[in-house]
Amino acid sequence: MIIRNIIASLLLLLAFTGAAAAQNKPYKIGYDETKGLFAGVTFVHYDRGHGTQVEYMAKNGKTYLLYPGNKVIVRGTWKLDRTDKKDVFNLCFKYPSSSYNPETKQMGGSWECQPAGFSLIDVVDSAEGDVLGLAKSEAVPFVLQKRKARLSELLRKVK
Repeated sequence: MIIRNIIASLLLLLAFTGAAAAQNKPYKIGYDETKGLFAGVTFVHYDRGHGTQVEYMAKNGKTYLLYPGNKVIVRGTWKLDRTDKKDVFNLCFKYPSSSYNPETKQMGGSWECQPAGFSLIDVVDSAEGDVLGLAKSEAVPFVLQKRKARLSELLRKVK
């Protein structure tokens, strides 16, 4: 099911890109469309530094991060900010000042922003809704390992 959704999304992206290229215009999406890509979605990210991370981005601007090795969910806030460029939006996260990012060696408490598209580069899987129930508990549903994992594998751990 997830693979089918990814393929459908890629085909739609190609169709839009092709149509826009045929008109010699890049395909651009607006603020609401961009926000809709993130709001109410669970993402599985992977990079060599952090490893696998799972984050549910609620529609109300709250975020719930399952980080490798943690025994509690890191609760934070997210927002989409407009920039001085009309078609570029920053995706911003703010985690508690008591949180610590072992990769950047920075404490939380401040907004960290980057162009929204960059946040999708390391996405391994995604699904609509809080599929792992991260918003419902302080405790993690399982201790996440750093190694690369797919959402289907993680869902089996909570059932």
